[in-house]
Amino acid sequence: MPSLKKNSGRLIGHCGLLIQTVDQVQELEVGYSLLPEFWNNGYATEAAKKCLEYAFANELSESVISIISITNLPSEKVALKNGMTISQQTTYHGNKVNIFRINKMV
Repeated sequence: MPSLKKNSGRLIGHCGLLIQTVDQVQELEVGYSLLPEFWNNGYATEAAKKCLEYAFANELSESVISIISITNLPSEKVALKNGMTISQQTTYHGNKVNIFRINKMV
């Protein structure tokens, strides 16, 4: 889903839920990407949090992952702020990545 800046309606990036196959297992992922000029404003954290809430409220999965390159520290910070933790390290499409995960609270 595209993310728009409220006061201008300008596109700043996107965030949403995707089905990904990681190590031959289908997983629900929350993915996000913002234009660099909008980094460090909390937009990615807020958007990802809303996606996680939606996924769990609508029982889409018992857990949600984020696939994050091991060099992408800003995206790791977003995942950590939303309660995700590293569940594994793997290679995804030829890149070394950390798989961050959060489980539905019971």
